[in-house]
Formats: sequence, C-alpha cells, structure tokens
Amino acid sequence: MATVYQEYLAPQGTLVKPYYWLAFTQGCCKCPYHIRTSEESRVPYAEFYEAFGFPYGPTMPRNKHLLFYELRNISGTLIQKGQATNCTLYNLHPESTLFDLDGYLDSIMDIYDNISYITLYSNYSPCNESNHYCIGKMYDFLISYPSTRLDIYFSQLYHTDEIFPESGWNREALRSLAGLWPRVTISPISGGTWLSVLRKFVNGVPQATLYNPVLPTRAFADKHNAYLIAAITGINPSFVDVAPQAVNLNPMLQAKEQTRNPFPQPSFLVMNATMPSPVHFIPFSTMYMPMWGQHPIPTQNMKPKNIVRHLNMPQDYGKETPRLQLPPNARPVQVIEITERPVKKRDKDIDSQNRKISKS
Repeated sequence: MATVYQEYLAPQGTLVKPYYWLAFTQGCCKCPYHIRTSEESRVPYAEFYEAFGFPYGPTMPRNKHLLFYELRNISGTLIQKGQATNCTLYNLHPESTLFDLDGYLDSIMDIYDNISYITLYSNYSPCNESNHYCIGKMYDFLISYPSTRLDIYFSQLYHTDEIFPESGWNREALRSLAGLWPRVTISPISGGTWLSVLRKFVNGVPQATLYNPVLPTRAFADKHNAYLIAAITGINPSFVDVAPQAVNLNPMLQAKEQTRNPFPQPSFLVMNATMPSPVHFIPFSTMYMPMWGQHPIPTQNMKPKNIVRHLNMPQDYGKETPRLQLPPNARPVQVIEITERPVKKRDKDIDSQNRKISKS
C-alpha cells in the first residue's frame, strides 16, 4: 500500500499530514496538519461557533470546513476520535482527505480490523463536485469495507440550492449515498447531538450553553435541514431531535457565565419577537443515537424513491394456459343458442298463403 500521509506524535494525540507533500505555508493557516486525533482534535468555542453556527443559527462560513469523527468497534468502544479541516491553498475538503484511497482511514482500518462504526459531525454536508469527489471517495471506501457503517451529521447543506451550478451533482450524489441505508444515515445535527459534540470536541464551552443547548433559531434551522435532506434523498433522517430545550439557571450563575461567553446571548423574549412565523415541515419522529451493534429502527416512508426490485419470471411464463378439466362427477352441458329476428310484412303474406293452400 502506498502511504500518502504522515503522522506525528503530539502532547495530547497525533498530527497528521493527509498528503506527504504538504508543508507549512502562509496560504493556509491549518497546513500541513489537517487531521488531528484524540484531545488534539478539540477546538475553541469561538471557532466552533464560526464553523457550525451554534447556538444562534447558520453562519455559512466561506472556505471553512470543519469535521469531527469517531471510530468505534462493534460493541461501541471508542477506538479513535479526531478532526479534519479543509486546505484553502490546495482546495481540499476534509471528507476527501479522510476517505482518499490509501489515505489515513485506509491505514487505520488495516491497523484496527474491528472498526465497525464511523460517525462524522461536519459543519457542511459532503459534496461531489469535480474538484473534490468527496461522496465518490466515501462510496468507494464503503464498498472496500462492506462491514462498516457510516453515520453523517451536518450543520448546513453545502451547495445544494439551485443557485449553485454544482447543486445537481451534489443532490444526486447525496441521493446515491443515502441509498445505502441502513448502512449509511445522513441527518442534521440537532437536539442532544449538539450537546454531545460540545462535550467531546470543544474547549471553553460556557456552562449556560450546556444547560441551554438549542435556541429556537438553531432548532428551526435543524428542522429545516431535516426537511431539505429528506426532499433530496427521499429518506427521512434517522436521528432528529428538533424540540428546543431550555433549563432555568440560577441568576448568579447566569450572570457569571455571561461575562465568560464571548458571544452575548440574547434573551428568549427577544428571540421570539424577531422569529419569523413557523413553517410547516414534514413531521419527523424523534430518534436518538442507536445502541451500538444495532441498526436504527426505521420510521415510516424511509425508503428511497428510486428502489427497483427485479423479480425472476416463472419458468412457464409465455406458455399457453391449459384448459380446465371437468370435475369427476360433472357432465358436459349442451348449450343451444336461440336467436330472434324481426318478421317482415312480405314474410307474413307468404306464410298466410301457405296456410290457405294447406287447408284446401
């Protein structure tokens, strides 16, 4: 196997160059280490807010892709966690660098042959544009490792709107990838998943944010993402929790946390006053992370639109069907057909003359 990456030990994990030819450069602040593992994968809360749009709603950052991942075995034991970032200099997406042929995940799968679950938490959904082919690489990876399951959680859809020339490719690729259900699930980050990501991958999270993980604007955005991904793939997201949560804090604690929070948190009254009227979405069943070793329980209407089942035709197809035989105690019945026709006046005269002749 040709190694295309290089990995170096760090104080709290490892730093990985996804391509050996990358080097330090001023054109990309993340180069050359675009993959970080273990506790090195944590990011500051400000950076998480900028990339994921949490807790106030989508930010749609340009040229900033941030992805967190978890690798687990069949029993759910965590083998490795990490982060991957994009390269602005060479225009590389994190999904592309992770799932590339003979790349980092390929080597991890060779070292740990018991990896059964890969979970991605990304600020953008994967794309399949001509310069990246992220979904194509993910698809090939899953074919190479047929016993591996992939769960994708995203914060914002990437270039799926018709205003983008590449939107058709991205939507079609997402539909194909989702067609691998239940091995593959694609869901928006929502509800308790936000809290899980904050605890695993983010430093400096205000305690008030942990008590109030989802504000109404973020919850509505997550619900809208669930509606859009279902419309694109034809499959309802498997894990959606879009109910906004709020826990009342001690006023002293809340005042203390506001001084620590780099982003002033607006009150719920202000948020509700400026919120647009609710939009009617397709109803989704609230589901949570599955127990390891099991597939998620499917909800209704979760089959792809383009499923075609090919059935083998019976061997006697096209042959003439034999006539039914009479039962043993039955006997044939003669059918006599009686027809009637109108009698014309000429026929009546001839008939009357014949009668006169016969009488004489």
